[in-house]
Amino acid sequence: MHLSRMLVVATCLAAVAAFSAECFAAQSMTAPTRARARSACQAGGQPEAKSLAFVVYRAEYRPAGEIVLTFENGEVWQQTDRNKKLDIERGEQVVIRRSKSGVFTLVTRSGESVRVKRMH
Repeated sequence: MHLSRMLVVATCLAAVAAFSAECFAAQSMTAPTRARARSACQAGGQPEAKSLAFVVYRAEYRPAGEIVLTFENGEVWQQTDRNKKLDIERGEQVVIRRSKSGVFTLVTRSGESVRVKRMH
């Protein structure tokens, strides 16, 4: 794996770990502490990331033409725009951005973009 990809993956994992540590309280916390942590996350106590970089592990095309992407971190995202076709290969780096309205957009290095939703 290239050093730049490793740095991107490490950065993403660190962000997820930090978010998980703050928003998903450990079992050892008391109930009031868990409630404060949960309410702080729901109230926007920590700003959410506007975009995250991913490396494609697998790209599958559905019969209707939409693409389903599995990333190296295990996340699976599906294209929701049915009128666009992307050519994405394994190992390609993409960015997923979240708009203020909550819509996720996948952007390739070539500048192509489609709307996506997270499957798991």
